[in-house]
Amino acid sequence: MNIDVKGILQNRLASSLGLDKYQYIMDHVMETDVSADEEFQRTFNGFYIVRRNEEWRNVYYSYFEKVKHKKPTFEEIITYLYEKTGNVEPSFSSKMLATIIPEKPIWDRYVVQNLNIKLAGLSQEEKLKSAIEKYAEMEQWYEDFLTSEDGQNCVTEFERFLPDYKWISNIKKVDALLWSAR
Repeated sequence: MNIDVKGILQNRLASSLGLDKYQYIMDHVMETDVSADEEFQRTFNGFYIVRRNEEWRNVYYSYFEKVKHKKPTFEEIITYLYEKTGNVEPSFSSKMLATIIPEKPIWDRYVVQNLNIKLAGLSQEEKLKSAIEKYAEMEQWYEDFLTSEDGQNCVTEFERFLPDYKWISNIKKVDALLWSAR
């Protein structure tokens, strides 16, 4: 009997990071109508833990479909969602953006906790402005980190342990590690 130890361990690690779901999302986002594809939405909702009502999800996925070929900005997405839902949604705005443009970071509670990023403001408008500013800070952090020795080491080690996932953007590789460092 021949046991593929590296293959088994890579698959288990990839599964624990949700990379199989992420691959499905990235393989299908540009090929399907995300506003109508229930399988895509179910996978996206599960991977990114989208727990919002149907009305919110309809707004989200309709806009997602509308802008996915236009390279939207974080500011455009978060502002649109705020105008349509009344909620400041930095996390879900970044997840839409990073799915459209994989070189963009994701605002996740564990990532912002590890980067010590905190939303400021009392009113929704102040929180919206703060989220836009903090996301720009997050982008700068990733840019600086990925050119550092530590950043390059993270990418190298990710690729060493998960060679079948080298295609993932360097930002997403670091994001997966930050998300896992709870």
